[in-house]
Amino acid sequence: MRRPLWEAERLRPFDQDTEGEPEPDFELSERLIDGLQWTGAQGDGSLDQSLLRSVDLSGTVLSPLEIVDVTVERSVLANGRWERATARRLEITDSQLVGWQAQFALAQDVYVADCRADFAGISIGTAKGPVVFERCRFMNATFLGDLSKTVFIDCAFPGADFSRVANAKGCDLRRAELSGITGLLSLRGALITADQAVEIAGELATAAGFKLA
Repeated sequence: MRRPLWEAERLRPFDQDTEGEPEPDFELSERLIDGLQWTGAQGDGSLDQSLLRSVDLSGTVLSPLEIVDVTVERSVLANGRWERATARRLEITDSQLVGWQAQFALAQDVYVADCRADFAGISIGTAKGPVVFERCRFMNATFLGDLSKTVFIDCAFPGADFSRVANAKGCDLRRAELSGITGLLSLRGALITADQAVEIAGELATAAGFKLA
């Protein structure tokens, strides 16, 4: 897993008071974006070698989006949409992702940790490198596409739907809480432990069409 590459001393602060909101077709590079309020907006563009801290992008639609070497900390992406997104070396931590709809055309070295992502929709078209979710909650979330390079660590999925996952071969679920998942049969090829297999045996049987008596 490669972390975002940016140099703190090269980041230029984004001053919303003087610069206003980002342009609808933005190109931002080597910026420190701290406390930005950009909600319910629409835009497309690129962001690279930047740090976003305490920003509020709730309800904002970004399509298409190229995001490379970017760190997002303590921010709100709730009910926003990232469509046709290309993400390389992206890190999102301690953030609010409830209702976030993220459609990654390509994902490589993406790390999301300590986030609440209830009702989120995560779609990965092509995974070129690791995608790691750690200590996240995905209540009633939906996963689609290619999870073959995805690792879930200490995540919970109450009511989450995996039925539209296209490829789960190699997906690492060995340190995740699997109870409550729907669409378990779409996770064929994923890695789980023997203990996990026992814990979800009933749910697997039901998903396979057996009647438990």
